[in-house]
Amino acid sequence: MVAIYARQSVDKKDSISIETQIELCKRQLPDNTPCVVYPDKGYSGSNINRPEFQRLLADVKAGKIDRILTYRLDRISRSVLDFANLVDLFTKYGVSFNSTQETFDTGTPIGRAMLNIVMTFAQLERETIQIRIRDNYYARGEKGMYLGGPAPFGFRKIELRSEQGKLKLLEPNPETVGTLEQMFQLYGNEMMSLGAVARQFNEEKIPSPGGVDWDSCKISRILRNPVAVTADADVYHYYRDKGVKFTNEVADFTLGKGCYLYGKRDKNTRKFTDVSNHTLSLAPHDGVIPSSLFLRCQERLDNNRQIDNRTRSQLTWLTGLLKCGKCGHAVVPKSSNHGRYRYLYCTGRTAYSCCDAAGNLGSLSAVEAIVQARIFLWAKAYSALCSGASAPDHQARNHLRCGMEAVDARIEKLLDMAAESDDITVRYLNEKISALTHERQELESRLDQLCNCRQDAAPKEIRDIAAEWDKMTLAQKSRLAELLISRINVFRDGLNIEWKYRFDFR
Repeated sequence: MVAIYARQSVDKKDSISIETQIELCKRQLPDNTPCVVYPDKGYSGSNINRPEFQRLLADVKAGKIDRILTYRLDRISRSVLDFANLVDLFTKYGVSFNSTQETFDTGTPIGRAMLNIVMTFAQLERETIQIRIRDNYYARGEKGMYLGGPAPFGFRKIELRSEQGKLKLLEPNPETVGTLEQMFQLYGNEMMSLGAVARQFNEEKIPSPGGVDWDSCKISRILRNPVAVTADADVYHYYRDKGVKFTNEVADFTLGKGCYLYGKRDKNTRKFTDVSNHTLSLAPHDGVIPSSLFLRCQERLDNNRQIDNRTRSQLTWLTGLLKCGKCGHAVVPKSSNHGRYRYLYCTGRTAYSCCDAAGNLGSLSAVEAIVQARIFLWAKAYSALCSGASAPDHQARNHLRCGMEAVDARIEKLLDMAAESDDITVRYLNEKISALTHERQELESRLDQLCNCRQDAAPKEIRDIAAEWDKMTLAQKSRLAELLISRINVFRDGLNIEWKYRFDFR
């Protein structure tokens, strides 16, 4: 039986359709010759994982095929290694192979050599096309053009005409940008978990991308995408510390634009878990999410693995913070037989027999009441402190940080030049470096003065804690306690709370 194989990856004006390939192959056969057609449409020739081609190979191994006819060799495969293995397979089962465009006898050494040469150039063509597509993709990103695919949630694509042709850009979508802003607010300011945000959106019947229910992964992907952030120096430093490459100078991060983050990612992960060696470019559209809120969400996302893997109790919002004041082991609550009373016990005594603390360290409810009261007092004093401080001039602060970064880059460049210069040139470069160092110190001094009168970037609940406390879930209270407290040392006659210095003003 004669098999005709045809493949077409994409429909293009200059490509040969599957129907045309089949017709050209049939012209090589005598009239009324029985044949079986194996068409694969929409599949690349980079590998042989194609349904019809696999069916063809199965028929070859079953002895049903004695001749294979195709329009060109690259319709079978563009990989030299795959093609060499296929030729060995065809030879093993006595199957001849012919192409309508390339004619040589594979039964002779020169024919097989010609076959390998043809396939080598076919693979070279495929790899050249891949490089050209990749380079064009990155070049579009550097120019601020949208890189393709569906528009990110909260945005829509627009098309502009210019001398270079059609340009695809992004702009906020009035129908969804409000939901995007709400998502960042809930996760960054309200300290809701990813799952809680998804549940609220599902309960409110807010449509999600793709029309399916919201879930944690979908929320996480949207929060990770910097396309909506109002980019500034803080955003630049955040991604620089993660190993991201930039197509813009740090001085450009004063314009409040969104960002495109692109690069090769692991196919098995759908999150931006590792963005090292990715590229970030500033986009033409304005950001809609403040950088402080965006970075607060990134910090929570970065710490999610550590937080989620920790065993949480359903009895208290102080889980993980309670420690024995004598031995340092964890203190855990236990309920009475009727579940009405909850008492605290040291695991160093109950599990490891290494502590002589009292068996019962007191009532959990009493400890929670003490910690809650102290948090309220702390928040009240904090609010009074913040009300007396002027709000930060974010734009001025961002310009100073960008200026310091630019000076650092100039100093580093001069140091590289000094390493390859003679003594006279080195003296001149040292003078320039000293002047730049003095300039940087002045910028740093101005930045310190500006930062001394800014409010601490603490979550909103810290200022409104008394009004919001009864509305908060156990998880939200636990998250807030983690932000404020390092540990709570429990003694039989009292507590010792160790506050986190990050928010300490005493």
